[in-house]
Amino acid sequence: MTQKMTWKEIEKLHDKEWVELIDYDWVAGDAHPRGGVVRVHSADRRTFYSLANIEPRPQDSAILFVGKVSLPAGTVLCSSFLKIENANS
Repeated sequence: MTQKMTWKEIEKLHDKEWVELIDYDWVAGDAHPRGGVVRVHSADRRTFYSLANIEPRPQDSAILFVGKVSLPAGTVLCSSFLKIENANS
């Protein structure tokens, strides 16, 4: 697809997929772009990167996961996580 879409349209069409956007509009500080052209997309990240490496590759693009990321129960995300084996020793 080479048509420019809004972010809402991209979310609706490519929920839970990886997308590469070209010709995108992204205001600094915004969490998501306003819109763009989807160059490649796939629900599987490995397949996505295989598709994204097909020539000619764009000089400027944005790669995003669309939708809410679901993590397994008990998953902790932290930029400075420190595991303490035995705090009472």
